[in-house]
Amino acid sequence: MPHRRLLGASVAAGVLAGVPLAHAADDARYGAEYQTCAKGSTIDIEQCVGRLTKAWDQRLNAAYQKIIKGNRNAYKMRIAQRLWVQFRNANCRYYGAGEGTIRRLEFAECMRSATAHRALELEDILKGPGG
Repeated sequence: MPHRRLLGASVAAGVLAGVPLAHAADDARYGAEYQTCAKGSTIDIEQCVGRLTKAWDQRLNAAYQKIIKGNRNAYKMRIAQRLWVQFRNANCRYYGAGEGTIRRLEFAECMRSATAHRALELEDILKGPGG
Protein backbone atom coordinates (compact mmCIF):
# COMPACT_ATOMS: atom_id res chain seq x y z
CA MET A 1 0.00 0.00 0.00
CA PRO A 2 1.49 3.38 -0.93
CA HIS A 3 2.51 5.66 1.87
CA ARG A 4 0.40 8.75 2.24
CA ARG A 5 0.98 11.88 4.20
CA LEU A 6 -1.59 13.19 6.61
CA LEU A 7 -1.64 16.94 6.34
CA GLY A 8 -3.71 19.26 8.48
CA ALA A 9 -5.40 21.80 6.28
CA SER A 10 -5.88 25.40 7.28
CA VAL A 11 -8.97 27.47 6.88
CA ALA A 12 -8.45 31.10 5.96
CA ALA A 13 -10.84 33.96 5.29
CA GLY A 14 -13.83 31.67 5.42
CA VAL A 15 -12.52 29.52 2.57
CA LEU A 16 -11.47 25.95 3.20
CA ALA A 17 -8.07 25.18 1.79
CA GLY A 18 -6.94 21.56 1.82
CA VAL A 19 -3.90 19.75 0.54
CA PRO A 20 -5.19 16.61 -1.16
CA LEU A 21 -3.81 13.31 0.00
CA ALA A 22 -2.35 10.92 -2.57
CA HIS A 23 -5.37 8.71 -3.10
CA ALA A 24 -7.73 7.99 -5.97
CA ALA A 25 -10.73 9.04 -3.89
CA ASP A 26 -9.52 12.62 -3.50
CA ASP A 27 -12.07 13.75 -6.07
CA ALA A 28 -14.88 12.45 -3.86
CA ARG A 29 -13.29 13.87 -0.75
CA TYR A 30 -12.80 17.37 -2.18
CA GLY A 31 -15.84 17.41 -4.47
CA ALA A 32 -18.86 19.66 -4.61
CA GLU A 33 -20.14 18.72 -1.16
CA TYR A 34 -16.83 19.71 0.44
CA GLN A 35 -16.75 22.99 -1.45
CA THR A 36 -20.18 23.96 -0.11
CA CYS A 37 -18.61 24.21 3.33
CA ALA A 38 -16.71 27.31 2.26
CA LYS A 39 -19.91 29.35 2.30
CA GLY A 40 -21.55 30.99 5.28
CA SER A 41 -20.49 31.98 8.75
CA THR A 42 -17.83 30.32 10.86
CA ILE A 43 -20.53 28.31 12.61
CA ASP A 44 -22.04 27.25 9.27
CA ILE A 45 -18.65 26.11 8.00
CA GLU A 46 -17.85 24.28 11.23
CA GLN A 47 -21.20 22.46 11.17
CA CYS A 48 -20.84 21.56 7.50
CA VAL A 49 -17.36 20.13 8.01
CA GLY A 50 -18.74 18.29 11.04
CA ARG A 51 -21.38 16.63 8.86
CA LEU A 52 -18.72 15.56 6.39
CA THR A 53 -16.62 14.17 9.26
CA LYS A 54 -19.61 12.18 10.50
CA ALA A 55 -20.11 10.64 7.05
CA TRP A 56 -16.42 9.69 6.86
CA ASP A 57 -16.60 8.29 10.39
CA GLN A 58 -19.47 6.03 9.35
CA ARG A 59 -17.39 4.74 6.43
CA LEU A 60 -14.41 4.25 8.75
CA ASN A 61 -16.48 2.30 11.28
CA ALA A 62 -18.07 0.12 8.59
CA ALA A 63 -14.66 -0.80 7.18
CA TYR A 64 -13.23 -1.39 10.65
CA GLN A 65 -16.09 -3.74 11.58
CA LYS A 66 -15.58 -5.73 8.38
CA ILE A 67 -11.84 -6.02 9.03
CA ILE A 68 -12.17 -7.33 12.57
CA LYS A 69 -15.15 -9.64 11.94
CA GLY A 70 -13.86 -13.20 12.08
CA ASN A 71 -10.24 -12.06 11.81
CA ARG A 72 -7.91 -14.05 14.05
CA ASN A 73 -5.65 -10.98 14.25
CA ALA A 74 -8.49 -8.61 15.13
CA TYR A 75 -6.82 -7.69 18.41
CA LYS A 76 -3.95 -6.11 16.46
CA MET A 77 -6.37 -3.92 14.51
CA ARG A 78 -8.19 -2.98 17.74
CA ILE A 79 -4.90 -1.85 19.26
CA ALA A 80 -3.94 0.05 16.12
CA GLN A 81 -7.35 1.71 15.89
CA ARG A 82 -7.37 2.79 19.53
CA LEU A 83 -3.93 4.31 19.14
CA TRP A 84 -4.93 5.99 15.88
CA VAL A 85 -7.98 7.59 17.57
CA GLN A 86 -5.76 8.88 20.37
CA PHE A 87 -3.31 10.30 17.84
CA ARG A 88 -6.03 11.93 15.71
CA ASN A 89 -7.67 13.53 18.72
CA ALA A 90 -4.40 14.83 20.17
CA ASN A 91 -3.18 16.05 16.78
CA CYS A 92 -6.42 17.86 15.99
CA ARG A 93 -6.57 19.41 19.47
CA TYR A 94 -3.22 20.97 18.61
CA TYR A 95 -4.77 22.57 15.52
CA GLY A 96 -7.68 23.75 17.64
CA ALA A 97 -5.50 25.26 20.37
CA GLY A 98 -5.06 28.96 20.58
CA GLU A 99 -7.22 31.98 20.11
CA GLY A 100 -9.70 33.00 17.50
CA THR A 101 -12.53 31.32 15.67
CA ILE A 102 -10.17 30.11 12.96
CA ARG A 103 -8.91 27.52 15.45
CA ARG A 104 -12.37 25.92 15.61
CA LEU A 105 -12.33 25.56 11.85
CA GLU A 106 -8.80 24.18 11.83
CA PHE A 107 -9.82 21.59 14.43
CA ALA A 108 -12.92 20.60 12.43
CA GLU A 109 -10.95 20.30 9.19
CA CYS A 110 -8.23 18.27 10.88
CA MET A 111 -10.84 15.84 12.19
CA ARG A 112 -12.46 15.57 8.76
CA SER A 113 -9.22 15.10 6.88
CA ALA A 114 -7.75 12.57 9.32
CA THR A 115 -10.99 10.58 9.50
CA ALA A 116 -11.34 10.52 5.71
CA HIS A 117 -7.75 9.40 5.30
CA ARG A 118 -8.17 6.57 7.82
CA ALA A 119 -11.49 5.46 6.32
CA LEU A 120 -9.86 5.17 2.90
CA GLU A 121 -6.90 3.35 4.40
CA LEU A 122 -9.18 0.76 6.03
CA GLU A 123 -11.18 0.41 2.82
CA ASP A 124 -7.91 -0.25 0.99
CA ILE A 125 -7.10 -3.02 3.51
CA LEU A 126 -10.43 -4.64 2.70
CA LYS A 127 -9.60 -4.58 -1.02
CA GLY A 128 -6.46 -6.54 -0.35
CA PRO A 129 -3.06 -6.30 -2.04
CA GLY A 130 -3.12 -4.30 -5.25
CA GLY A 131 -6.70 -3.19 -4.37
